[in-house]
Amino acid sequence: MELTQATVNDLLAQLGPGDGYMYLPSDLDPQALTDLLDGRYGAARTLVLDGFTDPTVDESRGAALHVPFEDRAVKIRAWAYGDQWVGTGTARDAECTERPVLVVAHRRVPEPLTVAPDEDVDWMERLRRITGWIQPAQRPDVDWAEVESRLGSALPSDYKRMVETFGEGAFDGYLD
Repeated sequence: MELTQATVNDLLAQLGPGDGYMYLPSDLDPQALTDLLDGRYGAARTLVLDGFTDPTVDESRGAALHVPFEDRAVKIRAWAYGDQWVGTGTARDAECTERPVLVVAHRRVPEPLTVAPDEDVDWMERLRRITGWIQPAQRPDVDWAEVESRLGSALPSDYKRMVETFGEGAFDGYLD
């Protein structure tokens, strides 16, 4: 099977919009598929590596992709994309043969809180509402004076609030 973005489109279309998975031909390079999906969706999250599931995996972090394989998943990488999880990697089939897999699952996306036209809400609060962020501050302990001293420049206060709130990283593994 030649892997192209068109091939990936066809495979995802076969799985449909709901939950589904498929074992792919054994000669398919799972890393090549991961690379294509990285190009499409951004940085992936590793759910399973060498048969061990990341202990932080839960409903909000792609656990639904692991369900079809139970304890047979060997390596699963995942992307959050809109209201869907997309995953690929390898899993053992019914004969215990390790094969490449592609899996999709529904992803619950919190409804963003609406802002009335006359409501004065700053952009950080809007971002928190859009993302449904309810976690505590991720980097409240940043020594901004030291950071700015090393940079030789002051940083915008809204940037500092964003880093303190969300930490470093990416939104949906896509926007860094």
